[in-house]
Amino acid sequence: MSDPTPPKVPPDWWQSLFDEVYLQTDARTVQDGDLTRREVDGLIQALKLEPHETILDLCGGHGRHALELARRGYRRVTVLDFSFPLLTLGKAQARESRLPVAFIRGDAACAPLAGDSFQVVMILANSFGYGAAPEDDVAILRECHRVLHPGGRLFLEVADPDYIRRQLSAQSWHEAGDLVVCRQRWLMEEYLFCRELVLSRSGGLVRDRGYKVRLYAAARLGDSLKKAGFTQIEVAGQPDLYAREGDYGALNRRLGATAWK
Repeated sequence: MSDPTPPKVPPDWWQSLFDEVYLQTDARTVQDGDLTRREVDGLIQALKLEPHETILDLCGGHGRHALELARRGYRRVTVLDFSFPLLTLGKAQARESRLPVAFIRGDAACAPLAGDSFQVVMILANSFGYGAAPEDDVAILRECHRVLHPGGRLFLEVADPDYIRRQLSAQSWHEAGDLVVCRQRWLMEEYLFCRELVLSRSGGLVRDRGYKVRLYAAARLGDSLKKAGFTQIEVAGQPDLYAREGDYGALNRRLGATAWK
């Protein structure tokens, strides 16, 4: 990993990073329909999902997983996310495909949802660990617990910190249409920091931003889930989901946690 000092990252970086540019820089993941289908296959298997269940896709962005579930006959799916651009896209895609997915804007740490509203909550593709302090992450897990029915379950996916420490490169770059996406990374004890530089061949500099994600080993993730009130917690490595080899950042290898209320 890079040395010596990571960039300064504002605590609310996640409120503005996930926009139209993100949909291009991360298109290899968030716009890959085959990958989304494989991710949903794993979710259904892990939780033994039934089509009649009420499902919350928390921090679900433009709802790529929720929309895929709806295509498979799951008719009671809701997406909650903070990003207005991603929610706008998801609503348009649901309308165009006539899929019954609800989209709600809100903060996952204080969701505008009633308690005991869902049988399943999912947080997929490393959309966790963004809190300024560990307690902020636990607050999100407590919200998951609050909105779940008694006996409901959670599936949570995070980056595998062992893979990051062993194999993730300090620098990477890839092309995304007109864009060239360059990333420099710093691995600290608790965090993975990243500086993302996005350049347009036709227009020059598009973005120069920093962000960070808290790393959760299996034991630490289990402890956080216990603090939030969950039981029957299982954390395990997930299979490689990418059809092509490449540097997909923190999503190259993942841990998946299942937990019950």
